[in-house]
Amino acid sequence: MRHCCIGCGSYLLKEFAILVLTARQRVWAAIGLLSAWIMLTSVLLYRFGFAHYGTFDAEQQWHYGTAAITLPQLNIPVEQGWQVVHVLDKHCGCSRFARSHVELFADNYQVPSSRQHYLSADVIAKAGLMIPAVPAVLLFDNGQLMYAGPYASGPLCSTNDSFLTSLLSRQVALNGLWLNGESKACRCLVSPGA
Repeated sequence: MRHCCIGCGSYLLKEFAILVLTARQRVWAAIGLLSAWIMLTSVLLYRFGFAHYGTFDAEQQWHYGTAAITLPQLNIPVEQGWQVVHVLDKHCGCSRFARSHVELFADNYQVPSSRQHYLSADVIAKAGLMIPAVPAVLLFDNGQLMYAGPYASGPLCSTNDSFLTSLLSRQVALNGLWLNGESKACRCLVSPGA
């Protein structure tokens, strides 16, 4: 038995000699592993973090004869002040970022939940306005559509990059409808008729 262990030890030492590295080889191996980890992490972050980042209306649908819609076309009664239509899609990963904006409407923007409505892009398209991407928000002031587009710009649609604060607080007055298709945001493109 004792003889077998000695033989096994020398056999194992010879077999795994490849794992015995010099200090310099260990440094290069560590650098290689670190580089591979950084590259893999970068690819995954780009793939999952920026996969849906881009121009909200990439096909520029809104530049060619888009007509405004009214709340009655959406079967929503007109009320005084701001009314909001949220256009979310549970299958779009960007909708999770929009939820933080939705939560701000009642508290920060003083738009009660009774004046906030949730519709799909299909319902809005049937009323006459093609939504190029979701998540989107439609802002109506005294029944008139004033803004349609993303909640904010940037890859994560941060509430710090929101257009809505200045509009809803009336710090910025719009002369007419702003179809904000030029902004870059996290969005999922909507296929017409899909």
